[in-house]
Amino acid sequence: MLREDRCIGCGVCSKACPHGAIIVRENQVRILEFHPELCRDCGFECNASCPTGAIEEKPSSRVLKFEYAICAMCGQRLPLTREEAEHLAQVLMKSGGRPEFAYLCDECKIKLQSRASKAYYGYMV
Repeated sequence: MLREDRCIGCGVCSKACPHGAIIVRENQVRILEFHPELCRDCGFECNASCPTGAIEEKPSSRVLKFEYAICAMCGQRLPLTREEAEHLAQVLMKSGGRPEFAYLCDECKIKLQSRASKAYYGYMV
């Protein structure tokens, strides 16, 4: 069963599937295609790999579309879906990290950290 409300479109399940029954297509949106007819005898690797528990046993036949997240500073498209970014922000918040980093491209993360480092260095001098 596939719990669409829990799927974040990360595609980890596709990488774990030994039979190619889950296909990820990257375009203007990320598309996940679930093809249970391609499932064979397996250990439900897709279930174990899913970070949100969206797949329980054999997934149902579905095509899901996910929009990409956008960098909050520069507006560049991120390699994460909006749902992935939200999930990552929650994980970062729970672990004491900086949840806003989930919504930034790598370049803007570096700029933000550099500004913080310079401010700290100026405080120490």
